[in-house]
This record gives sequence, structure tokens and C-alpha cells, in this order.
Amino acid sequence: MSEDDGLNLAGMIDRTINIKPYLRILALVFAASFLAGTFVPSPIRRQMTEMFQAMAGDYRGLSGGMLFFNILVQNVMATLFVVISGVIAGIIPTFAVGSNGFGLGVIYRQASEVSGYSKAALSVLPYGVFEIPALLVAASYGLWLGVMVVRRKRGKEGTPLKTHMEHAFRRYFAVVFPLLVVAAAIETALILSLP
Repeated sequence: MSEDDGLNLAGMIDRTINIKPYLRILALVFAASFLAGTFVPSPIRRQMTEMFQAMAGDYRGLSGGMLFFNILVQNVMATLFVVISGVIAGIIPTFAVGSNGFGLGVIYRQASEVSGYSKAALSVLPYGVFEIPALLVAASYGLWLGVMVVRRKRGKEGTPLKTHMEHAFRRYFAVVFPLLVVAAAIETALILSLP
């Protein structure tokens, strides 16, 4: 296969891949996990919230630019791992979405008991608008890669895994990365605005 053939194959894959089914499945996993997180008993919720606040506290002493960079790098590394680890039958991307949904549900419920439901919703909204969609898209490509690996092992998929990986990374940098940049900027502003 020539390099031109490889590029044509990659272009064809770009046009034919539809991750919507994977996105829907993972959105349901996230919603169910979020809901489950809101039912966690109060002592465990407090412990988890304290752990989250301690992790966020590590960022408090950083300047705006350094804070933004650290948040962005951490989120990029986490979401890239979610995409790459998808080749292991899509288990890790699904787990990552579930654990994030659960954690956000715990934090939302704890915040709602302290400051009310509307203020709690506003506190998790920045994550819900940019960071969670970025995670869902990254995990969808990870899950899709896992399905492609399983299909290849069963002889139902002839496209090389490398071509699928290249497609997933192109879509990552076109869709996920810009969302993470905006999410990091919002998170930086929120942390800097805390007393």
C-alpha cells in the first residue's frame, strides 16, 4: 500500500465513522453514575469532597498562566489515556466516564446541601459544558477503538488498527483539545476567583 492509498483510506474512515452510538451509551453511563453519586451516604460524600478540595488546593498557589497550563496538561494527559486505552476492549474509557459521573454527582449533592441546588448546579456547570463533553467524545473514540480491536480479532474488520488510531487522534485534536483549552481557562478563572 502506498502512502497515497493510506491517506485515501484515512480520509474515507473520517467520512464514514459515526461515534454517536458510543456517545449515547457513554452519556447514559455518565448520567446513571452521576445519579448514583447523589445517593452516596453523607459521611462518604464529605470524605470525597474533602479529597477533591485537597487536590484543588494544590493549584491555589500557582499564577494564572501556570495554573492554566497545569490544568490543561492534566486534562489532556487523562483524555489521551482514555483514547489510547480504548484498545483494551473499551473498558477503561467506560470506567473513566462512570467514575467522573459518580464523582461529580457526589460533589453536586454535597454542594447542594451546603448552598442549595441552584448554586450547586452553577458550581458544576463549567465542567458540564466543556470538560465532560470533551471526556465523552474522547471516551467514545476509545470505546470505538476497542470495538474495532474486537472486530479485527473476529475477522470482521480489515482496516489496520494504525489507521483507526490516526483517525481517533485527528478527531481528538479537532474536537476534544479545543474543548479542554476552554475548560482549563474557565477552571483557572474559577480557582483564581476563590477567596
